[in-house]
Amino acid sequence: MRNSSWKTAAAVGAVVLAIAAATVALIVGNRGSEPAGDLPDAVAPSVALPTPSPTPEPTPVPTEPAPPERVTFVGDSIMVAAESQLYEVIPDCVVDAKEGRQLVEAMDILRRLESEGQLYETVVIGLGSNSPFPIEDGEEVLDFLGEERTVYWVTCYGRYLDWQDEVNELIWTLDEEYDNLHVLDWSAVAPEHPEWIRSDDGIHLTPDGTVGYAAFVAEGLGYDVETEE
Repeated sequence: MRNSSWKTAAAVGAVVLAIAAATVALIVGNRGSEPAGDLPDAVAPSVALPTPSPTPEPTPVPTEPAPPERVTFVGDSIMVAAESQLYEVIPDCVVDAKEGRQLVEAMDILRRLESEGQLYETVVIGLGSNSPFPIEDGEEVLDFLGEERTVYWVTCYGRYLDWQDEVNELIWTLDEEYDNLHVLDWSAVAPEHPEWIRSDDGIHLTPDGTVGYAAFVAEGLGYDVETEE
């Protein structure tokens, strides 16, 4: 009986050891195996990060072009009357004006000023009050001055000036043809200030008118002119 019991116990022990070994082998084998393909991947928790607001770009502030440093004026008797006032509001300028001057004389004047070094990069023309002119004469003047210069042309005004509209239409037509030409419309401003215009002829300037004319032209060129209230 002792031998039989011992054999039975030994058999039971062997079975227990075999089960234990199989269990250990299964655990170790699972540690080195890849996870099953049908298992879901681990998903990191979703956290919504705030989107930074774009910094708005500052709106550029429009700047007025600086007034010209030097100006050449060529004109007739209207400009003659305002000459001293023009020098006051635009110190670095040259005024070549003469009573009765017509546009046909402009080319000789411009050539002379150029030879004397006084034809600057900004030119103001105040001609047309003494007679109308063919548009070709205006084109010749502007072609001579060239695209590199900035040119201003003052329109004509005269209460009794028969060719005022004809001349001014030519000036506006030239303005459409030349990008560097700008019109200073004296004919639109003068009627609003009858005290600026002499009552005897309706075209020439009073003392107040010389101040008003010079300020009008200077402001058209971009100068800041202080006027008395």
